[in-house]
Amino acid sequence: MEEKKVSTLFEEMKDDLSEYVSNRLRLFKLQTYAKTSKGGASLIYSIVAILLTLFAINFVFITIALYLGEILESMSLGFGIVALFSIIVIGIIIMKRKTIRRGLTNMIVSSFMDDDNE
Repeated sequence: MEEKKVSTLFEEMKDDLSEYVSNRLRLFKLQTYAKTSKGGASLIYSIVAILLTLFAINFVFITIALYLGEILESMSLGFGIVALFSIIVIGIIIMKRKTIRRGLTNMIVSSFMDDDNE
């Protein structure tokens, strides 16, 4: 009779343990879904914001080029100055790419590591 109680106890412990593992796996899956969806939403938002910013910068550069063209009485010179400025900015960005990548990587990792209380 004593043996049956011990075997029943072990059977119950086995059931509880399997249920615990199953619940932990389900929790891990839900947390992964939450982090992935948050990351995807941030990525889409960032892409849209970057595209809108690029359009705005493009219009500003065209406006500056037209204005400089009127002042210098040569549209090609105005656009040339703006193009040279753009090339200089791109050169600076290329020289600082390691710093920019590191900053972006840290920002992405910290957003995934944050425990949001939302």
